[in-house]
Amino acid sequence: MSLFKFDTHMHLDLYKNRDEIIKHIEKEKSYTIAMTNLPILFEKYINLYNNLKYIKFALGFHPELVCEYQNQLPIFLKNLNRTRYIGEIGLDYTVKDEMNKSVQREVFTKIINECSNFGDKILSVHSRKAVKDVIELIGNFNGKVILHWFTGSSKELQKSIENGYYFSVNHQMIKNKSGQKLISEMPLERILVESDAPFTLNLKEVYSTSFMDIIIRYLSIQRKISENKISVQLKNNFKDILIN
Repeated sequence: MSLFKFDTHMHLDLYKNRDEIIKHIEKEKSYTIAMTNLPILFEKYINLYNNLKYIKFALGFHPELVCEYQNQLPIFLKNLNRTRYIGEIGLDYTVKDEMNKSVQREVFTKIINECSNFGDKILSVHSRKAVKDVIELIGNFNGKVILHWFTGSSKELQKSIENGYYFSVNHQMIKNKSGQKLISEMPLERILVESDAPFTLNLKEVYSTSFMDIIIRYLSIQRKISENKISVQLKNNFKDILIN
């Protein structure tokens, strides 16, 4: 149904059948930002797949891995000039260890500051149980911020909207009332789509771009706007983060 396809947050490297998925994405002409969880993985995949038209690899340092692999921060920083796309980065406070949280904040702050110096970076940010600190540490960022799979409070959502952030929504978020409520409060012009594959429903083994149609259909019903208009708006949102 959707003519223009894109996925702002997925994990291509976590699939065993990577080459098949790459063929599928390229055939579907779906503009895809593939996250990496460690800087060394970004180096691996950007060198391995350097001629893809529709797939771009993001330079990542997942917060759940930061404490164990903090020695990779120099690798992250030296690769900043190789891509506009940064992710997955952020904070995750599901961990109980305060030292772990402290290291996460230290590394995230360094990443934000260095990325801000470039002015053109597009960040995909993880903020599970840590939205308040994520907002505070991002501060007056010189670039674009996408909050991936947002699960904060309505108050935190409003602050994020005020700060100009975008929100990448996946098809699993619409399966529960809290996700539905948050999506209903997001300005349509700030919504992007993501699959977060392979961590979401029906995408654990086989990747497909059909998740986008599910989200468009849901937004059409929720906002009482035609699917075509929703599709056009999402396309414009994606173009805005790339161009403006």
